Parts: sequence; structure tokens; C-alpha cells
Amino acid sequence: MQKTFIILSMLILFAGTSYSQGNVKKIISYNVLEGLQQDSVNQQRFVKWIREIDPDVVAFQEMNKFTQKSLENLAREYNHPYAILSRLDGYPVSISSKYPVVNVQKVVDNMWHAYIYANIDNIHFFVIHFSPHSLKKRLEEVNLILAHAKTLPEDEPILIMGDFNSMDRSDAGQYDDAMVEGMRKREREQTHIRNLNNGEIDYTVMDRLKHSGFIDTFWLTNKTFKPSITTPRFGTPSRRIDFIWANKTAADKVVNGTILHDEQTNIMSDHYPVYIELDFSK
Repeated sequence: MQKTFIILSMLILFAGTSYSQGNVKKIISYNVLEGLQQDSVNQQRFVKWIREIDPDVVAFQEMNKFTQKSLENLAREYNHPYAILSRLDGYPVSISSKYPVVNVQKVVDNMWHAYIYANIDNIHFFVIHFSPHSLKKRLEEVNLILAHAKTLPEDEPILIMGDFNSMDRSDAGQYDDAMVEGMRKREREQTHIRNLNNGEIDYTVMDRLKHSGFIDTFWLTNKTFKPSITTPRFGTPSRRIDFIWANKTAADKVVNGTILHDEQTNIMSDHYPVYIELDFSK
């Protein structure tokens, strides 16, 4: 009788642990550099790496040359049966998930690349990739995303994630005169690039997210700066332009988050992936 009680107690304990883990959603946003450079070795490196993390949702930028079918095939290799690609040409965004992806909207009009909106397990996702060359265009893009987000219930979790090609005011102390002068030099040499505002770093794209009630999830669980570009294989890590922004409802659920720097992410892309965990048992 005592043995039976012990076994039942252990089963209840394990069941409770499993339930708690099921309430934690692990999410990654990753600019993978032109479809992991369409390199089969690099793609398999990614699959092995992502399996170890076992995220519930992965948001991608730069899924170049993928089709809907090839994206689905890749996602199945890391146990995501659901995947959505925004477009076939250019620099697509995409999203994959362990759970059904519903109410999908693929928006190409008025976007430099595209964005995907989707609902996954009652979380609202926006996967974005803003203009790399024009501050004016990025301001138009963020206004469009925020207008869409305003149509959603405020008491439901909303996440806006991806490559914003913009820097945040909270990181201003990390950006020295040499870096800014390098950006000025590039604009002098390439007239189609207009990222600075009167020769200085512009923070207004990120400011608009903050003023609309969105929170930069990185600083919820980190005390020191980590760059998201450029990885050592492609340059010197220096800036943070990849973010996951959350409305208050989602931000209250964030229990962990970082920018993933490791041996594999040092070489898989020129960007590092952004990672968060949301605990819905809170």
C-alpha cells in the first residue's frame, strides 16, 4: 500500500512538472542571411542547433529562395508541422510552429520586404523585416504594424519581432563616434542609403513602439548589452537591431530572454537570434 502511494505521488509530481513546462512558450526570431546562404551544410547545422533548443515558434527573416514546400520540409526536421512563408521572391519572412498557425495575413504592399501576422496558441505574432536603407521607409512600416496591432484586443498577448534595421535609445551609450562616422561615410558614398537623421543615429522607429505601449523584452531579463550584429564570421559584433517587442500582457509573461551567442550562431548567419520564454502559468 505504501509503495502504491509513493508511485502515485511521483506520478502526480511529474504530471505537475509537465503541465508547468507546457505553459512556457519558447520563441526565437532569427535573420538567417539569405536562407542560411542556401548552403545544405549550414542548414543542417541550423537544424541540429534548433532541435537542442526545441522552441515552440521560430520567426525568420531572409528566407531567400525557399518555397512553401521547402520551408515545410525544413520545419519538419525540427518537429514543427506548421510553417508559413510570406512570399517567393526577394527577402521573405516566415514563421514555423509546433502549434497550428491561424488567421494568417501576409502583407507585402507598402513594405520593403513583407510582414506576417498570425495567431498561434492565442498569441498574436507580427514577423517583420524593415528597410535596411531608408529611415523614412522604416517609419512608414512601423506605423503600419502599429495600426494593425491596434485592431487587436489589448488584453491578449501581442509580439512584434524581427530585423528592425533600427537601433534603440536604451543602447545609445554603446555607439561611439567612430561607428557613427562610419555610417556617415557610407551615406556619402552610397546615396541610396539614408539611415541617419541629420548625420546622427535616429531612434524614432523604436520610440514609436514604446509610445504605443510595447516593451523591449531584452531588458526585462538582461542587465548588460549584447549585440545582434555582426557575427564574428562576417565582421565585429557592435549593434542591436533585432528585437522582440511585447505589449504589456505579453511582457508580464516574460521569464527569460537573451540574444543567443554561441559557437553555432557565430557562424550560421551575420545576425544573432533573439530568444524569449513566456510563462502562461503566471
